[in-house]
Amino acid sequence: MGLKGELATMGLEDIFQWLAVGKKTGVLEIKGPSNTKRISFADGKVTSVWSSDPRDFLGQYLLSSNRITEQQLKDALAAQEDENQVLGKILVNRNLISETEIRRIVQTKTEESIYDTFLWDIGTFEFHDNRLPDQKTMLLSLEVTGVVLEGARRVDEWKVIRQVIKGEDAVLGPVSEVIADMLPLSPEDAEVLFRLDERKTVGQLMKELRRPEFLLSKHLHELLERGMIRVIEQGGHLNDATQAQLLKAKTLIEKEKLQEAQTELRRLLQQDPKITEASRMLEVVQHKLEDQSLDQDQILELALSMDELMQTHLESSEAFLATRVNGVWSIRDLMALSPFPPEECLAIFAKLIRRGVLKVSNAGPSGTRTATYH
Repeated sequence: MGLKGELATMGLEDIFQWLAVGKKTGVLEIKGPSNTKRISFADGKVTSVWSSDPRDFLGQYLLSSNRITEQQLKDALAAQEDENQVLGKILVNRNLISETEIRRIVQTKTEESIYDTFLWDIGTFEFHDNRLPDQKTMLLSLEVTGVVLEGARRVDEWKVIRQVIKGEDAVLGPVSEVIADMLPLSPEDAEVLFRLDERKTVGQLMKELRRPEFLLSKHLHELLERGMIRVIEQGGHLNDATQAQLLKAKTLIEKEKLQEAQTELRRLLQQDPKITEASRMLEVVQHKLEDQSLDQDQILELALSMDELMQTHLESSEAFLATRVNGVWSIRDLMALSPFPPEECLAIFAKLIRRGVLKVSNAGPSGTRTATYH
């Protein structure tokens, strides 16, 4: 028997308990305002998680922990297409990571992805009885009780964090004099503090660092308590009503009802222009409506010198992608290495090409490349 409903009326704790007690086998699909996750169960135990959020991908998780480089990930992903093996196995075969460590990382990544859903206030769920996971992955066997207890604990801690950092649209800045007294910094603190510029939102920081929202927000909260950073804007524009509208727009996009999604997103931004998630979704919709399809096998190059690029105003996500363009990697390669969804990457690349920041290089008949400007 299947089960579906709204997270607002039936929380994940109850859903997980129902699946565990009934020793259910199938896939639990959870749709939030920004992402979709599918959690697979076998006899009431969690076996795997699929997520539409690239930060939940194994490759992104390994990049965020500095276990592999972007070049190593690119090479492994290319091999994955040829060898038809899971990414973890390829990395083990290349002696980039041990099998013991990759199993530990996959379990941690899976748990973190599930814990993240406990923080969702708005969303829908549906359990597909006896459905098998539609992705090839390393299977686990996680007891639901431990997952639920940790998820509930994080919800309590999340409430404390949210009293200060009210949303991913919050903006924080470093306190230089306090930081100077704290030197030398731990690598974790230095990495976060280096990226704070009093303009970047927590959401933008999350994607740059490829970190889950809870773990990054917890780290930022600790830095706040130590006086090393300060709040510029508390955020909190994503209230329940706003999240519901985002979820509606996301559903419309999935159903290819682009004009309706565009209207919904524009209405949201008229109410509050600071809703960055709505801005990102609107760019994707407009890109789809304009039908500016890019050949994903084409190579991108910078159309500006590095000095000119530094003087050009770019959004955080635009700068992230532009600084990884090297004249060697294809659009497909860059998308695979990015913490942003593919549709968002394509919209950003098209925008940067229109602005003259990037150019597309096509292989000529003799194998030479010729730059093409759009």
